[in-house]
Amino acid sequence: MLTAMIIQNVWIAGGYATGREVVEFIAKYGSLAPISIAVSGTALAVAVYLTLEVARVFKAFNYMEWSKQFLGRLWWLFDIMFIAMSWIVLAVVIAASNYMVSDLTGFSPHVITAVIIVVIALLHFFGRRAIEASWVIGSLGLVSAYIIAWSYILSAKLGESLVKISAGLSMGTGAVAAVDGFRYMLYNLYSLPPALESADRYRSRLESAVASILSVVLVYGTVTIIWLCLMAYYPQVINMTAPMYDILKSLGGYWALGYYMFWVFYTLMATALGMVYAIIRRLEAQLKQRKASTKRTREALLAVLILVIAAVTANQTGLVKLIAEGYGTMAWAFFAIYFIPLITIGTHKLLKENKSSTPTTP
Repeated sequence: MLTAMIIQNVWIAGGYATGREVVEFIAKYGSLAPISIAVSGTALAVAVYLTLEVARVFKAFNYMEWSKQFLGRLWWLFDIMFIAMSWIVLAVVIAASNYMVSDLTGFSPHVITAVIIVVIALLHFFGRRAIEASWVIGSLGLVSAYIIAWSYILSAKLGESLVKISAGLSMGTGAVAAVDGFRYMLYNLYSLPPALESADRYRSRLESAVASILSVVLVYGTVTIIWLCLMAYYPQVINMTAPMYDILKSLGGYWALGYYMFWVFYTLMATALGMVYAIIRRLEAQLKQRKASTKRTREALLAVLILVIAAVTANQTGLVKLIAEGYGTMAWAFFAIYFIPLITIGTHKLLKENKSSTPTTP
């Protein structure tokens, strides 16, 4: 369950928590959205299972050693891609936090950014146990926040959603919706490397399979209900900057909005934490090869540096543009450098390893 919680926490990001990326790649297709969800969820189950199995079988629990298993000497391509995607995700997290929290509380975006940086730096200073505990707390808190937000919206708008779905209100075609659903899964593959270390507890393929199923249920169960909420406002929702936030605010549900925002902000920090954590673990693996190591103080300072760079990007680009252009472009990079090599070379190596470890019958 820890693996699924880590993936969910990192997956949330600014686009998912606000509903913006669900609109961009799934909900904008209206009644055709279930096609996007089905394609995306199936592909994710395959990707999570193979990712965890490669980590478990070859004991590759940081993304440098892990990516070498299916990219070989070209492992550095994954390094470049993951760092680039981390930069975009961190910028989206900061942009989303600034937009929602500053609008709700009146706090300066600079203050909000400073809080994110300080919290993440402190968690890195206190180490792995503190980080994993924060992910578990965030996952449970977010589920409770979503239940309250969904209940508030659907109690008022479920009828409108169902009318629009039954009327077949949509845009595009099923094929286009399927492709965008696949793209949605592809760029969100960045959520998997931060969970690699959790696979060091696994002893069988069954545990990897269970983790993949739980991950799909947590992520796409949430996506499905968000889609139902957004359908009540279709097609106007397509132009909303932060749909879930904007809808709750328009309904006057400030108590629900306040609770929702607390846990969304917490989980946005957990997303940023996951990205920074994966980069620092990658750096630590490189230093171990040189018989050196990172100290917690240095890890905290490195986290601060990474987040400051992302904050500058967020302020210059904006949330909607980051999601539409940044995520959309990175989807195909993940397809070429992660998904295809994993399901071909990765599967081949796993089958070969399984065959060599299976005792022959005399």
